Amino acid sequence: MRYFSKHCCAVCRLVLSTLFIVFLSACSSPYIADDINEYQQRLSRVLDTELVSPASQAGLASSLAYPTRNDLLKQPTSIGINLTQFHQLQQCELGNLVAEHNTALGKIQHFSQRLHYEQQFIAALNDCMTLANAAQSATNEWGKLTATMSQWQRIKQAEYPLHWSNMLVLSDETKAAFSRARPALLYQDTIDIAGQVSLFKQVTALAEPQYQPGQSIEASLQAISASRLPASIWLAQQHIATQLPPITAALKTQLTALDCTATTPEKANVLRNVFYLFFIDKIQPAGARINAFTYQFAPVMNTWLASPALPDSFKQYLRSQQRHFAAYQQAMDDHVTLWQGFLSRCNLSPVAPSSA
Repeated sequence: MRYFSKHCCAVCRLVLSTLFIVFLSACSSPYIADDINEYQQRLSRVLDTELVSPASQAGLASSLAYPTRNDLLKQPTSIGINLTQFHQLQQCELGNLVAEHNTALGKIQHFSQRLHYEQQFIAALNDCMTLANAAQSATNEWGKLTATMSQWQRIKQAEYPLHWSNMLVLSDETKAAFSRARPALLYQDTIDIAGQVSLFKQVTALAEPQYQPGQSIEASLQAISASRLPASIWLAQQHIATQLPPITAALKTQLTALDCTATTPEKANVLRNVFYLFFIDKIQPAGARINAFTYQFAPVMNTWLASPALPDSFKQYLRSQQRHFAAYQQAMDDHVTLWQGFLSRCNLSPVAPSSA
């Protein structure tokens, strides 16, 4: 009778734990790190042991350490235009463009504005050279300028990729997108992965000076900055890659010790419920978005990694995100495999708790 009473009390505690877990699941935190911590705490409570000590969890997920400006900045060559040349250029659009750029306001430009200026300069230079070649047949006045403009053209064409590189890696908007995460973004229904990847494809296409996007460079950059999707994805995968393996390792010992040979213990049911409510229902959907972004973004990232114009420090930063993704995948696979074995051994399936 005493054993029966003690057994009933233990079962009641487990049932109450399940009800408490179901209640808490309605109060989801919009942060993957918090969900992982909550998952670990609920498992620890059911198992009556601390799966992962606070000390071992401290400092696991580091911040996104973006390269410094000095490591990223490219320094294109400036070309000089004397007064005689400037006077001759007034006969074509290039003269107006140079005049606007030489104002105090024109010299202080964001990287995106400078890239747009370089696009305009190359296009106007080509038009001016066509005009000069036609005028040269009637007068020798344009002869020397034509040779000079040919030299400018070679310089501008060769160094345009440097301006594109500066725009991509040093614009305030892209730096925010690459290094300042918005953790709650992964939980928003309005997240537009395809739209954001399309924006990055547009700024990537700007590596060719003749490319004309459907909207201004600034508009694309502002939309990228408003979302900051890459950094949000990269930080989330880093959290999972570093926080989940210690839980998996500690949980493996506990699940192996649970005897399901004769019957399925109530504790096994409660553990299954925790697994569903916190891993399948919260962590796994965030993982699905990490996967979706990574696979759609891969062609863009591969283009950047193959570009000789982009700085090595930026490529190293991208490769570190690829390594974190591989570690994230391994962490998720190991955890799911552990649970699959346990659920199969205890004749359980990962379904929603019946009391939910």
